[in-house]
Amino acid sequence: MKRILYVLTMLLCSCDSGDLDSKKKKLDNLKNSLVETYSQIDQLEREISELDSSYNSKNYELISISSPNRGSFTSKIELRGNIKSNKNVLIVSEAMGKFNNIFVDEGQYVEKGTILASIDSEIIQNNLREIKSNLDLLKTIYQRQANLWENEIGSELDFLRAKSNYESIKNRYSAIKIQVSKYNVVAPFSGVVDKINAKVGEMSSSGIPSFRMYNDSESYLSVDVSENFINSFKIGDSVQVINSNGEFYESIIISVSQVINAMNRTFNIGVEIPSELEENVKPNQILNVLLVDYMNNDAISVPSNIIFNDDRGSYVFVVVDFDGEKIARKTPVLVGRSYKYQTEILSGLVGDEMIIEKGALEVMDGTYIKTK
Repeated sequence: MKRILYVLTMLLCSCDSGDLDSKKKKLDNLKNSLVETYSQIDQLEREISELDSSYNSKNYELISISSPNRGSFTSKIELRGNIKSNKNVLIVSEAMGKFNNIFVDEGQYVEKGTILASIDSEIIQNNLREIKSNLDLLKTIYQRQANLWENEIGSELDFLRAKSNYESIKNRYSAIKIQVSKYNVVAPFSGVVDKINAKVGEMSSSGIPSFRMYNDSESYLSVDVSENFINSFKIGDSVQVINSNGEFYESIIISVSQVINAMNRTFNIGVEIPSELEENVKPNQILNVLLVDYMNNDAISVPSNIIFNDDRGSYVFVVVDFDGEKIARKTPVLVGRSYKYQTEILSGLVGDEMIIEKGALEVMDGTYIKTK
């Protein structure tokens, strides 16, 4: 073809400056010659193709296509949490002594202020009775001195001394009375006596808990989250709690710690226990939580398995038209988060492309393709 075009060009250039009719005649002759030449080329190509089937043929790859997803893209993380309660406490006796009585049983529900056990307080009770006797005497003396002083009888010094003695013993009596109350172990709140360690005849100790009490009214799910997500969650965010049967329940975040644990580089979040699970969960029970750590309401995403990588970055194959055919075109993309086999595309696609899905591993940039 190049030789033919070269000959025609030389013929045109060699035309003399004859009259117009001569030039038109020569042009017609050249066009007729060109038509004849193209006819010969087509004939030869057909004859060669009949003798060699691979001549001038194109290799096509059979593929399937899909469009990028447009809309909301959400990334979630699943973590383990355990049930905790602000009213799951160990009760330690405040006084030293021998347990005289245990008034409750394990599993029993008690009201706040109920006496759970008593400790031998005979010595301090004797002190209290002695102080009470002195208190009564000094009170009588003080009242008589006060009456005399009101009637301007006696000295002011005697009145003030009687008042001081009375108030001093009164304060001492109140202090001893408070100490006596420490010999009773009482329930700090209403709840269930979950465990009893105290036994009648044993000595109480400030280092050994006597009882464990529990009330599920202030239970929550405690979850430790990696510091990489420190800015991903806030109070009020929606979460999903997963029970042991794999069922999902809607809930919310009720607390977010602002302190990173130096030992494991995590921070703690508190999740409200769904009302459907309140009666079925126990302290320290493990439940899984599904947390939304990223959301983009106007995102472009594609299946993760059709994204490839080379030394220049990530890319996908899209379908484009070329010379009346469809070919695969390698298109660089910038990827974002991935979740459940979907990956967010931050740049490189506008959303209306035809992405090669099945068969993407078989094509290269420029491969001729046909769709299934």
